[in-house]
Amino acid sequence: MTIEYDRSDDSLWQQFMDALSDEFLKQTGFGIYAHITPLDVNSAYQEFQQHQMPIHHFAHNYVRAYI
Repeated sequence: MTIEYDRSDDSLWQQFMDALSDEFLKQTGFGIYAHITPLDVNSAYQEFQQHQMPIHHFAHNYVRAYI
């Protein structure tokens, strides 16, 4: 399965990945891919784009809901 690469803002994607990975590490002691798949990360990013909230707030809420 391939995912089309359609990210107009790579900087925002990288900030999102950093925040989500840091939050998983902070709350669980393990990084992002110890918990969720790359497809889940992509879905989380799409969900983040629909919610108009700061990245770190979204990441915190996402990880809390996950664990």
